[in-house]
Amino acid sequence: MIYEIFIAILMVGVPFGLASYGLAWWALKHNYIGRVDTLKSLEKEVKKRSKDKTLKKEGDLFHRKWLAFGGGFYGVAGLLTYAHVEITDVWDFILHLGGILEMIRNISFDLVIQLFVGAIKNFVVAIAWPLYWLSEIQSDRIWVWFIVAYGAYWAGSTQALRKIGVEKI
Repeated sequence: MIYEIFIAILMVGVPFGLASYGLAWWALKHNYIGRVDTLKSLEKEVKKRSKDKTLKKEGDLFHRKWLAFGGGFYGVAGLLTYAHVEITDVWDFILHLGGILEMIRNISFDLVIQLFVGAIKNFVVAIAWPLYWLSEIQSDRIWVWFIVAYGAYWAGSTQALRKIGVEKI
């Protein structure tokens, strides 16, 4: 079990912690969300912001995607799942075509449509991230992976609040 915890920290904890820190710190630094003083108030503001209709016009790509997935822990999980699935699909797509140069030679309307449809499919997969990861992680202790993921989310977001200078954590 110690080995599995170690692997979960490396494969899930580090990405979740870094992504949570980066997203929360950037959102606070650039005033994408209102004034917050605790992780709970941060999550409340992020959830309120994710329902805002002006979302497509403000913020950067990562924050818009994070908020599109609902923000908070669920949003980080969705964003990381989307990145994982999208990068894997694009990599496989390029290899299937024979490499980047071959893909560039074969750029067509059909190719662009295939990539677009693939991105939509990957977005749906990312929304349903718990099902995706339940099928991907080969373990009898899947709960360890989810606890590590949430702990890393909490640690990363809390550190972002401290970095910005929030007193109450």
